[in-house]
Amino acid sequence: MQQLKRSFSSIWLQTFSRFRMWVNARPGLLRFGAPFILLAVLLIPSIWMLSAIPPLWRDVDAYVQLTRPPGFETILRYGPLYCFVARIPLYFGFAIDCLKAGAPVPSVSFFIHPTLTDSGVLALLVSQHLALGLATFYFIAATTRIFWIRLMLVAAWAANPLFYTFAHCIGTETLSMILTLLIGTTALRIVRDCRKVPTKEWFVLGILLWLSILTRHINAALAGLLPLTLFLLAGYRVTRIGFASRKLLRRWHWVLATRSLQNATFAVVTGILCILLANGASRAMCYAVQTPYHSAFGVTFLFRLKFLAGLSVQERNQLLENVSSNSDSHDVKNVISLLRRALAADASNLDVRAFKKELEASLSLSQMPVSEETVDAALNQTAWAFLYPPQQVFLRAVVADFDRSQEINIPDVVRFLFVTTTFYFSHSASMPQFASLITFRDNNTEQIFAIFKQHSYFQHPKNLTYRVLLVLCLMTLTLFVGITKIRKQEVAGPASYAAALTLVGLFMMLANCFLTVFQPRFTLPMWELTVVSVSFLLGATMESLFSPSSHLFNDRLHEQVKRSDQPKEVNRGM
Repeated sequence: MQQLKRSFSSIWLQTFSRFRMWVNARPGLLRFGAPFILLAVLLIPSIWMLSAIPPLWRDVDAYVQLTRPPGFETILRYGPLYCFVARIPLYFGFAIDCLKAGAPVPSVSFFIHPTLTDSGVLALLVSQHLALGLATFYFIAATTRIFWIRLMLVAAWAANPLFYTFAHCIGTETLSMILTLLIGTTALRIVRDCRKVPTKEWFVLGILLWLSILTRHINAALAGLLPLTLFLLAGYRVTRIGFASRKLLRRWHWVLATRSLQNATFAVVTGILCILLANGASRAMCYAVQTPYHSAFGVTFLFRLKFLAGLSVQERNQLLENVSSNSDSHDVKNVISLLRRALAADASNLDVRAFKKELEASLSLSQMPVSEETVDAALNQTAWAFLYPPQQVFLRAVVADFDRSQEINIPDVVRFLFVTTTFYFSHSASMPQFASLITFRDNNTEQIFAIFKQHSYFQHPKNLTYRVLLVLCLMTLTLFVGITKIRKQEVAGPASYAAALTLVGLFMMLANCFLTVFQPRFTLPMWELTVVSVSFLLGATMESLFSPSSHLFNDRLHEQVKRSDQPKEVNRGM
């Protein structure tokens, strides 16, 4: 058996070596055909899903995002960007159907009250898959310049059903996923050129951050990706100053640390401006459609309170009493009182919509008139009373959900999108336009789940939980640091970038655990940023091994110092 394994390993290495030699002997192929080969590999799963899998839907949320007119739900409750941009392909699909039937082209009013058709949904899915393929190609192209490394990375991405299934699903997460990938790539380019970052890169990063925040509110956390990377890099440079034996080397590390701090400060300012601009854009849209602007995170937090069902009556009452004492607001005490009553009636099922209507009726007894803004304000104050200061029982629930997120695997997340699609069959009255679509007509819950079960592509890798991926990320980072140290190449920049990606993803997951009840879809940013981190580290490690010099993070100041009389000292400092 051991001899067979050695024989197989030898054959694989010989084949791989010959493939590299064949590719290197054909530079023309790499120059003109390589991008098309890589993009074709990335689009294979998309083409298959578009031809074999009906569109997936994010339950009633997707229906609201695509069909409701501009207002509270499509601007404040959900990020407005996807709600309105997704209507462009819907319009073109519907217009094609009208032309085929000899009917007039729909007017601009379509964008206020869209009509869902199979052609429009197909056009939306095609645009989502194509955007994912191009964004992935852009990232991998920025990761390494060696064709066969790029080919290995795109093959690994194509084998992962997570991102393709989200691209095949209607909902804000899809656009958020694509923009997050573009933000990660742009941040990589900025860190790589940190000596003097082109103004264009800052502008692109700002636009992408702004659009991402307008897609999902939690994406404001992505504004911390680049500052965290640069602060980690600056901290490494400052630490190296104490270990430098020569004055020139200490000065060199100080210059690099100063530049990293300057760029980090600029990145912080850029992130804050993007958050303010996104908030301003939402306010402007609310003003345009005469909708009062207000925060609605308290409604989302009501779902977080479902953890109360798992507490004993004594624990629950004690927690509600402590939360009530955190605020002097009469509205908060009223909400807590209603919570006690609702949980006493049915502790196992907190109906958020029914509770909100009961709160509205209760508030109408004490003040006139009662608006959506008044109800949301009371819920926001209640949420803050739970969050600050957080009670130990509440923190236990947050930790339990976060631990659950670490044990989930990719098939679990993919399966969840099929679950949300079947939501229609038990709530068809609230989503009337779905009845005529190919996903739902002549189908039922069992048939939708059968699609997931009969395609093995959706069910792998089963054993790769996020915790396992995190361990693999740490091992890859360790391997990268060791190899680049031996090769005397840049370590700090790539390592800081990879670590920041993973930390921001974990932070976004933890923030979701504080703000709402756990759902598998909330793990997407954590998965995506960690997969980006691992992909980058693998590409950089292989390029460091098989390339005579690293193309990434080539600092010109480093080259100037190398031309001095202490080349060995400088290399050792890297």
